[in-house]
Amino acid sequence: MLITKKHLDRRTFLRGATGAAIALPLLDAMIPAATAQSLTAGRERLRFGVVYQPNGIYPSMWHPEKVGRDFEFNRIMKPLERHRDYLTTISRMKSPDGGKDMGGIHMGASAAFLNGTGPLGRNGDFNIIESKKSIDQHIADAIAEDTPLRSLEVGTEDMGTSAGACDGYPCVFFNTMAWRDDQSPLPIGVNPQVTFERMFGDPGTPEQRISRLKRKQSLLDSVMDETSRLQRMIGAADNRILEEYLTNVRRVEKQLQKMQARADVLAHTPDGPVGIPSDFDEHVTVTYDLLHLAFQGDITRVFSFMLGHEASGRSYAHVGVPETHHSTSHHKKTPESLDLYARINTYQMVKLAEFVDKLRSTPDGAGTLLDSSIIYFGAGMSNGLEHDRHNVPAVLLGKANGRLEGNRHIAAKEDEPTANLLIALADRYGAEIDSIGHSTGRLAI
Repeated sequence: MLITKKHLDRRTFLRGATGAAIALPLLDAMIPAATAQSLTAGRERLRFGVVYQPNGIYPSMWHPEKVGRDFEFNRIMKPLERHRDYLTTISRMKSPDGGKDMGGIHMGASAAFLNGTGPLGRNGDFNIIESKKSIDQHIADAIAEDTPLRSLEVGTEDMGTSAGACDGYPCVFFNTMAWRDDQSPLPIGVNPQVTFERMFGDPGTPEQRISRLKRKQSLLDSVMDETSRLQRMIGAADNRILEEYLTNVRRVEKQLQKMQARADVLAHTPDGPVGIPSDFDEHVTVTYDLLHLAFQGDITRVFSFMLGHEASGRSYAHVGVPETHHSTSHHKKTPESLDLYARINTYQMVKLAEFVDKLRSTPDGAGTLLDSSIIYFGAGMSNGLEHDRHNVPAVLLGKANGRLEGNRHIAAKEDEPTANLLIALADRYGAEIDSIGHSTGRLAI
């Protein structure tokens, strides 16, 4: 750990003997005294996150009726109401059609979500894995700077590698929304343990991770000496920030350690991933907690989170929906079937609101993590029964250091392309792009 008499290096890490490298949140000690930077450094950092919902959301149970401010929240969006002042919702947009040359009716919905394009190869052509650079990566170009991870892509399930299961395309298109460039997809990581190790410098094979789980009690314990040394050299305010951050790391680590009991079983199934929770709610919670840590520790400033893939066979029995998500989205337009469909989406809003709670309560410079962020939640279709691309859901949470207002329902022009929103978001981050996918201009946000 490099410490000078004047200040800490911005990229100071707590390092452990086992290879752990814990990045730290912004501390006053990292900003030289008596400089303008001490007043602006925290405020000027920006963050961008994307949360994707598969299988659509029924429009009349989502979009508010009133346009403008002080609108009434509809049933599915209701859990987000406490964040009204940080929320902008947009209606009347249209996502890419997803025809046979754009990834199909399902896979095309997610594959085109962040670039308005989807796969460039034709259906049945498994030799072409090509799309277009996604908006999150354009934004990362502008704000990633020297963060340990340029971006972070996570999810809760993948499609494996079965060629016939993915609308006739390579399954990589089902497992990613993010493209570093036109030939470089960034597939999601569905294993929270692997994500944790990636964030804190503890890589290795599944077998090596099992071995470490058996011999190492805690990643934080491995950096205890470094932590004590740092605490003696920083002030009381910085120690409070550091204590909160490390407490959050410890809490996530304990969540992951609950899976340690599975290690003996996993040792006999080497292809099985280490650390995937069997309980879906736990999986979603710990993934959001990891994303919170990633922002809090400035490990990355850009993430994308796929809550599921478009062909999801997961059930939501814990909220009273025993049928699979995909089949539930093909509702019968009866009150009973629409209620089941709405329960799934409302549950996901509850989890998103919990994540936003954490961002809003975490100090960051002159404000909070939510003040310096935009979290873009949306889906690639609206009514799942018809795979409808019209009037898709889109919500922005956060203020991007004053670059975005809240408490607004924006009605776009009828069928304005969702890619116009992507360009508008890029503008907020200083990422200079004139077009992307099916864009026709910039959405006024």
